[in-house]
Amino acid sequence: MEGKVKWFSADKGYGFIHGDDGVERYFGVRDVAGADLPGKGDSVSFEHREGRKGPRAAGVRIISRTVSGAGDDRVVCTNCQRRMVPRIITGPPLLHSRGSWTPVPKRSICPFCGHTYQDFPASGWEIVGVVIFVLVVLFVLTTRL
Repeated sequence: MEGKVKWFSADKGYGFIHGDDGVERYFGVRDVAGADLPGKGDSVSFEHREGRKGPRAAGVRIISRTVSGAGDDRVVCTNCQRRMVPRIITGPPLLHSRGSWTPVPKRSICPFCGHTYQDFPASGWEIVGVVIFVLVVLFVLTTRL
C-alpha cells in the first residue's frame, strides 16, 4: 500500500500515515525499513497490519520526500543540539524613569536547557539616552566647579 506521512516525531519515535485508501495508520520507528526516517508529507509504501488499538503500518519505506524547510523557523541550540524556537528575555532599558519603563529584548535562550542562544545589543535609542545622560552629568559637574 501507499500513502503520505501525516505526522512523525523522531523525538517521540512514532507517527501516522494517511493511506491512499483513506485510512489513517499508526507507525513507530521500528516499523521503518532503512536508516532514514520519514517526515511530514513524505510519500511512503507500507504493509497494512491490525494492531491492538487499530490500523498499523509496517515495513514503511520512503518513496519520495517533500521539500522541507518551508515554515520551519526553528534553530539548533549550540548547547543541547535540539531544534527549538528561542525564548526572548526582556529587561529594563539602560535608562528609565522611576516607576515605568518599556521592556526591551536583552537575550534569547533555549527553552530546553536555558543556554543563551543570542545576546541583543542595546538599541539606538538606548545608546542615545545614555549619551545624553552622560553629557548632562558632565555639564552639571563642570558648572559646579
